[in-house]
Amino acid sequence: MNMSSLPAGFAALALIAAALIAPASQAADTPPATTGDSCIALSEDQQIVRAGADRDVLLRNGDQHYRVIFTASCNSAVTSRRLAFETQGESNQLCGGSRSVLKTDRASCTVERIEPLEAATFQRMARQRSR
Repeated sequence: MNMSSLPAGFAALALIAAALIAPASQAADTPPATTGDSCIALSEDQQIVRAGADRDVLLRNGDQHYRVIFTASCNSAVTSRRLAFETQGESNQLCGGSRSVLKTDRASCTVERIEPLEAATFQRMARQRSR
């Protein structure tokens, strides 16, 4: 066996192994696919960040993070004391595709779509809105 081809063989093997491992680690950091028309079961462990936003809110549902976008301006979301998502009269469920609404003290705002966020992106956006 040629000794000079041995290091090249190991290098090729290492590159192949790295290529196989990389997609698995990237998948863990990637949020779920866009939820456009799909639904999310809401837990009691949730946070809605609405400061400075009338077109969308940020939602943390357990360890999942989302940007919830409305079909139109939702000024009442900024000042309301009560916020709750509702889908066709059912609470604790949030769907895109204009099937859900955000109920506020004095209005309802239709949810156009739901975009998944990574936790770090959610935290950064929430900090920016609180300034």
